[in-house]
Amino acid sequence: MIAALSPPEADRPDASLGERLRAARLARAAADPRGFSVRAVAARLAVSATYLSLVERGAQRPTEPFLRALAADLGLEAEALLPLAGRVAEDVTAALLARPALAEAVRALRDLPEAELTRTIRRIRDGEW
Repeated sequence: MIAALSPPEADRPDASLGERLRAARLARAAADPRGFSVRAVAARLAVSATYLSLVERGAQRPTEPFLRALAADLGLEAEALLPLAGRVAEDVTAALLARPALAEAVRALRDLPEAELTRTIRRIRDGEW
């Protein structure tokens, strides 16, 4: 039997997608065991319990729509999970295909401290760049 990861352990940088998803589901199941069993979550997302279990074990790579739905159900941030699934959001992929130079912009921003990155994104959204 696989030991359950507590949420802090699931937040470690090297935690896999499946570990994070399972830990989040089990954390929710602590308060609502019937509502967050593998079968209950799978039923809400219209997939089989087997499929969800495979995703949690890392044996199945989820699609973006499924991962977004699962993240919402578990109260997780989908954008943080997509890279762990080897996925890039469809809108980001479309933007990169349309404007490949955006990849260089991402590379230029990747080492900014979080506060500066947040300010930069806010300035871009507000049209102040």
